[in-house]
Amino acid sequence: MANEGHSFYTPSGPPHLTSHSPQIMDELISKYSSTMSASTSCPSVAYPSVNTRRNVVQRMLDRARVQYYRYEVTFGLYVMTPGEKFVANTFVLVFLSLLVWALLLYFPTLLYQKLSRLIWLLTGHDEDVGVGAVLGAIETGLHPVTSAFPAAITARAS
Repeated sequence: MANEGHSFYTPSGPPHLTSHSPQIMDELISKYSSTMSASTSCPSVAYPSVNTRRNVVQRMLDRARVQYYRYEVTFGLYVMTPGEKFVANTFVLVFLSLLVWALLLYFPTLLYQKLSRLIWLLTGHDEDVGVGAVLGAIETGLHPVTSAFPAAITARAS
């Protein structure tokens, strides 16, 4: 009788010690983790490429896989079905692409307006000195007002 109640709460088979993450993720985490010491990581059959040198492309791909794994774990995508992952990743990609598109479309105009306002605040001239004249003067190392209108400055000085 006691055996039936006890087997109801405990698994009947041997415990499974499998990892929930794929083998490549375990390998990458053990390779790039700063918390693991050299004495705890020993080369074994499970990790055949621990001691081999990898080229730059393979290391970049490994880093990208680790970053995607972190993204999945952080935002809970690892518990979703492949269809749900596709929808969530599509939403993130569309949002990021619209953000980049808006930055490329609107940021140069906004930057030009703000630079024009800054030039007006610094020099007091709105129509006289444009952003192009100031940027050209910065490149040549001259003062923007004197480089744009040397005759007007010399006339005022005399």
